[in-house]
Amino acid sequence: MGNWPGLAEAGFDQPDVAVNLEAGKIFFFRGPDYVRYDIATDHADPGYPLPIGDNWPGLRAAGFDANLDAAANWGNGKVYFFKGPNYLRYDIATDRADPGYPLPIGDNWPGLRAAGFDANLDAAINWGNGKVYFFKGPNYLRYDIATDRADPGYPLPIAGNWPGLADTGFGASVRAAVDLFDGRDVWLPNAERMPAAKNGPKYRPLPWRGVLHTTEGPTIAGALQTFRDTDFWPTLTIEPNTFRVVQHYSLNAGARALSDRATPANAARCVQIEIVGFAAQTPSWAPEQLAFIREVIRDIESLVPIPRQSGRTFLDAAGVNSRPGNRMSVEEWNRFSGWCGHQHVPGESHWDPGALDIDTLLG
Repeated sequence: MGNWPGLAEAGFDQPDVAVNLEAGKIFFFRGPDYVRYDIATDHADPGYPLPIGDNWPGLRAAGFDANLDAAANWGNGKVYFFKGPNYLRYDIATDRADPGYPLPIGDNWPGLRAAGFDANLDAAINWGNGKVYFFKGPNYLRYDIATDRADPGYPLPIAGNWPGLADTGFGASVRAAVDLFDGRDVWLPNAERMPAAKNGPKYRPLPWRGVLHTTEGPTIAGALQTFRDTDFWPTLTIEPNTFRVVQHYSLNAGARALSDRATPANAARCVQIEIVGFAAQTPSWAPEQLAFIREVIRDIESLVPIPRQSGRTFLDAAGVNSRPGNRMSVEEWNRFSGWCGHQHVPGESHWDPGALDIDTLLG
């Protein structure tokens, strides 16, 4: 484990479980002990390992103080720990296991028993797109957070569906799957920082998505003045003609460029980009302008888990007016993960960014 400094020295070169609490720390568990790892310094914190039972209130009483199988941060302030045929729910804010646990996995996680995933899991990870992936032996399944059940068509083999894992010896018995998102302020390294004059909302535990707007004006200076006058601030304002990128909010905080008429859309883990220009002109934007926007999207995707997908049709004004079903319902919006436009957000009347070539931006 030379690539995870401090873990080998602590005897954690083969951890049982890993979980990211999105506060800049990853917790690794092995046997009766655990280690805390700092993402920013890329090193295990000093003073570890420590006993699980002495430091995770409620786990000892539930018999979860050693030899855990899997854990997943659900993104709603709760972490689920799995051991044998049972699981428990841990509350991050109160720092203790919720009462009434452990409970049987098979009775409370629809679809896991039928798939043979109701005991002795190997690993679990929240992918940030509304799905949690469970691993067991050579197989995995995908669990939908919104519907609270396993997706149909699973389990599937890890080999062939997770490129590169089988080739590197990770085609079976995957352990301690974890992400590196640290939950702190996230700023694009090459962006100008111009903090918004008004704070945005705290994110809700919904899948990550990005929303593309157009400013309906010709200059970034005019757009920024409008935001100052209205307090409808996006996450970023970008100008394809000058290749300028200005960031107003951390990627880990909600912006204010949507109306929230139908639902708290600004708080839906929604990174919002205002692109300087007119929605009517987006289909004729030059390749270098599209390449610039694409690069900004790539930079965002490298920092937060927005999947490189859309599945939405980008229409001009006439198309939006004639196809009201192209705008998402609140239920669709709550499940959406990927890139969409202002024209797709429920409760909105805008049609920006028009018939933008989304395939080029995401291709």
